[in-house]
Amino acid sequence: MNEFIVFASVIALASVSPGPNVILVVDHSLSFGLRRIAPTILGNISLLFLVALAAALGVSALLLSVPSLYDGLRLAGAAYLIFLGFKALRRAWASNGDASVGAPPPAVGAGRRYLQAFFVSATNLQSVFFLAALFPNFVHRDQPLGPQFIVLFSVLILVVGGVHFGYALAASFLQGRIGDRRFKRATQVGSGVAMLGFGATMAAGVLRR
Repeated sequence: MNEFIVFASVIALASVSPGPNVILVVDHSLSFGLRRIAPTILGNISLLFLVALAAALGVSALLLSVPSLYDGLRLAGAAYLIFLGFKALRRAWASNGDASVGAPPPAVGAGRRYLQAFFVSATNLQSVFFLAALFPNFVHRDQPLGPQFIVLFSVLILVVGGVHFGYALAASFLQGRIGDRRFKRATQVGSGVAMLGFGATMAAGVLRR
């Protein structure tokens, strides 16, 4: 039990640090409402399942052994984040002085929100290596691996899902306190700049090699 508490604590500390997926959760919470945030969080968690599985199967070692593949995936992820950053800034610019800002947002299907969250989480390849380094410390080779993986991943879902919902709840609360129009536009600008920053940093890290 103590091992699971330590594992959950490490995952919580890593999840609390804002990344592209957290920024997207906040953006979707403000744009589509707290009640419609589930597909976004589920998209993040679904990617985490694949990451955890990849770590268990040693895919991270394969990526490290093929630097060109790893760098190509990072550049693709950087380009996607930059695209989302420009998109968020364009929305904020379009809403400036627009009386319809407080109106309901255009309908965006749950499937589209799920996929966007999935792909944004996929840009963070460092999570593969983080979990690859973390998982072996909590897996006992002398015991069946399947049940251990299920328990660890269940803890991962509960912690990450809880942290992301906490961010969504906090954003919704602040929106109500500060005002829908002003806070939403500020958040769109902030998320756009952050996405551009994450994308540019990733691309620079590859191109400097």
